[in-house]
Formats: sequence, C-alpha cells, structure tokens
Amino acid sequence: MMMHALDLAFGIRLTGLRSATHLNGREGIIRGQDPLDEERWTARLDDGMCVSVKAANMAHVRRGDYRRVSP
Repeated sequence: MMMHALDLAFGIRLTGLRSATHLNGREGIIRGQDPLDEERWTARLDDGMCVSVKAANMAHVRRGDYRRVSP
C-alpha cells in the first residue's frame, strides 16, 4: 500500500528460485503486487526484464535512499 501511494521502488535480489535458477542473484526493483496472483510480486530486473516472484524469493537490497518509480 505504501509503495503504491508514494510511488516507491524497493531494491531486491532474487534468491532460492528452483524453476528459474538462472535468475538467482539478479537484482531489480519491486513494481507492485502481481494482478493475476496475490501471492506474487512483479519485479523489474536491472536489464529491464519483468518477472513475477513470491516474497520468499526476494531479499531486500539497500541502494541508498528509496526512489520514486520512473514511468
């Protein structure tokens, strides 16, 4: 809710993925909750790829101050 209201982006690192092991260690930002599955979140990786992941597979990465999401 806070992310949406303030347009904040949280830095994350993907960990513990089993079916997409090639994505483990990749970093990006959380874009918001996945509209198709309430247990998943949409993340945009640093290379621009968007993925849907569970919260258990994300680790918070501190990248300085929180920043607003760019359109």
